Amino acid sequence: MNRVLLFSLFSFFLTSSFLKASNDNYPFGGRAAGMSNASVTLYDFWAVSHNQAGLAKMENAAAGVYFENRFLIEELNFGAGAFIYPTKLGVLGFNFTYFGFELYNETKIGIAYARNFGERFSLGMQLNYHNTGIGENYGNRGNITAELGAIFHILPQLSIGAHLYNPARAKIGNFADERIPTIFKTGLGYEFSERVLVVLEAEQSINHKPVFKAGIEYHIIDPIFIRGGIGTNPNSNSFGFGLLMGNLEVDLATSYHYLLGYSPQISMIYNFK
Repeated sequence: MNRVLLFSLFSFFLTSSFLKASNDNYPFGGRAAGMSNASVTLYDFWAVSHNQAGLAKMENAAAGVYFENRFLIEELNFGAGAFIYPTKLGVLGFNFTYFGFELYNETKIGIAYARNFGERFSLGMQLNYHNTGIGENYGNRGNITAELGAIFHILPQLSIGAHLYNPARAKIGNFADERIPTIFKTGLGYEFSERVLVVLEAEQSINHKPVFKAGIEYHIIDPIFIRGGIGTNPNSNSFGFGLLMGNLEVDLATSYHYLLGYSPQISMIYNFK
């Protein structure tokens, strides 16, 4: 495809309300993807993406990778990797992401820390370095953002979570006072049994309308999970399943945007038990 035409198409996606861009807090992790990313209350490895407080209960070091082919368009590919390491003073996390292609791309490197305060309350935080690169000699721009998160168990089966991304509203450029979005999420998670989990979430970004999400996870048998979810603004639905194979966790998911189509996702985690 002609480079100018390709860049024009990509610019349309960036400015469209159908696609978050400009260093938005892209969620990653196959488990959450299968539940429409309603994940602010989840304690798992990929909490390094959706709410760092969810790392606090991790007991083993682990490493993982994630890949998403957004809307089946190569230029909108998104990839991520992460590593977590529990210590006596809390859990450390390291992660990186890459979105885009040679003419426009966004990268992020993050360092996270999470800790339990008693049996019911967890806090987490993360510091990020962003780099936005634009081809055709436009250059690069770096920024620093922070994230804060908390999870509280109201009851053993019921938890509430909250996460704030970029509270300082870091600036991308001087033109039109362009800034990295500030995003607040909150939600509830309820375990109906050891095998059934339901999650609800609301998300508000300064640059977008509120987003509401709901998801469910069913643990069919010991190694297999199935998941589903729905979301608004834009309307979408998702489906996924997970497989535990010893120290290896594999999660597959796909989401469907009613105008732009399918986005398949896959993630793998290796636990150093």
